[in-house]
Amino acid sequence: MKSKSRATKLIAFLILVVLSVLYLVPIYVMVVTALKTAEEINRGQYLMPTFTPVWSNFAEVLFGSPRFRSEMIPRLINSIIISFSVTLLCAFFGGLGGYYLSRTRTAFSQFLFILVGIALYLPYQVVIIPLSILMARTGLSQTHAGLIFSYLILNVPLACVLLGTFFLSVPRELEEAAVVDGANRIQIFFRVVTPVSLPAYASVSIIIFTQVWNEFFLALTLASRQTQTVQVIMAEAKGTTLVLYNLQMAAALMAIGIPLIFFLVLGRYFIRGILAGALKG
Repeated sequence: MKSKSRATKLIAFLILVVLSVLYLVPIYVMVVTALKTAEEINRGQYLMPTFTPVWSNFAEVLFGSPRFRSEMIPRLINSIIISFSVTLLCAFFGGLGGYYLSRTRTAFSQFLFILVGIALYLPYQVVIIPLSILMARTGLSQTHAGLIFSYLILNVPLACVLLGTFFLSVPRELEEAAVVDGANRIQIFFRVVTPVSLPAYASVSIIIFTQVWNEFFLALTLASRQTQTVQVIMAEAKGTTLVLYNLQMAAALMAIGIPLIFFLVLGRYFIRGILAGALKG
C-alpha cells in the first residue's frame, strides 16, 4: 500500500512539474524577448537567453520613442485608477446586495435575484449601444467616471452572486449573538459578517480586478485618448509595417505586473479558512 501511495504521489508530482513548465515557458519567452534586440529576435532562437540585455526597451515603452510612439505610463495610471475604483465599489455594493439576497426571503428579493442572474450572464456587447447613449447623455462619455460606472454595471451582479453565496455559509449563530448584544443589521454586516468573509472579498476582488484590467472592448469604445487603458495601447503596439516583438513583450510584462502584484497581496486570503477560527472562544 505504501509503494502504491508513493507511486501515486510521484505521478502527481511529475504531472504538476510538466504543467508548471508548460505554463511558465510563455512567460520565460516574454522576459527573454523583452531583453533582446530586434536582430537577435530575427534569428528565431526564442528560447535562447540574451547575454547583453537591453533594458532600454522598457524605457522606450514607458516614456515613448520613435519606435514606440505611445507612452505607457499614463495608460498604466488610467488602468490603475479604473481597476482599483471598480474593484472597491463592486466589493462594497456587491457585499451589501449579496447580504440582502442571502438573508431575505421575500417575493421581491427572489425577483431581484432573477434580475441579477440575467445581468450576470448577459453579454456586455448587447448593452454597448444603450450604454454609449447613457454615457453621452449624462456627460460621462470618454471620462474615468464613465468607464468606472460602465464597469460597475457589468460587474456588480457578479460580486452580488459570489458574495451572497459565501454569506449563506456564514453561521447564523454569529449574527444571533450580535443581536443579543444589541447590534443592528448594519453593525452586524460590517462588524461581524464582513471580517468573517475576507476570503470571499479577496476572491471577488481578484476576479473583478483581473476582468476590468484585461477588458478591451469597452476601453476601446468609451475611452478617449486621455482615458485609454493599457490594453488599448497593447493593441496599438502591434504596428502595421514593422513588428517589434521586443517592445511588445516589454509592454506586456509591465501590463501583467500590476495584476500579478495584486494577486500576490490578496492571494493569502484566498485559501485562509477564517471560518475555522471564527467560532473559537
